[in-house]
Amino acid sequence: MFDYKELKKKKVAFLCVENACRSQIAEAMANKLCSKCNLEFLSGGTKPADRVNSMVLKVLKEEGINWQGKPKSIYSEEFTNIDIIVSMGCEVECPIIPGARVINWEIPDPKGKGSRRISKNFRYYKKEGSITNSLISNRFAWI
Repeated sequence: MFDYKELKKKKVAFLCVENACRSQIAEAMANKLCSKCNLEFLSGGTKPADRVNSMVLKVLKEEGINWQGKPKSIYSEEFTNIDIIVSMGCEVECPIIPGARVINWEIPDPKGKGSRRISKNFRYYKKEGSITNSLISNRFAWI
């Protein structure tokens, strides 16, 4: 079995506009599913909301994730040296970070659509294995 600790740790940023729904779900799931993959996850937005959508927190809690994330601006210092950008379907809003590989996930924004839409997004990440398939199986392409 390959030891991921031998590789340089890669920084993955899930980006959307408000960093209140989709990118928060992705960051929470990535941290849960990929905790031993030598990847660092964060999420941010171009126009961050004041807080994470309460329905997102409810759905994550129902899935056994007690999430404490806060919306962050992608213009803050922690977003320097990003290796991989995962856009949540906001290509027009999300800027390009020089040197970063970009993966576009076209995931509908669940804002204002209630917990059913948020649960559907969560199931998408889980069922399709989007996080594990897109990040772990392609890990060697980012070295």
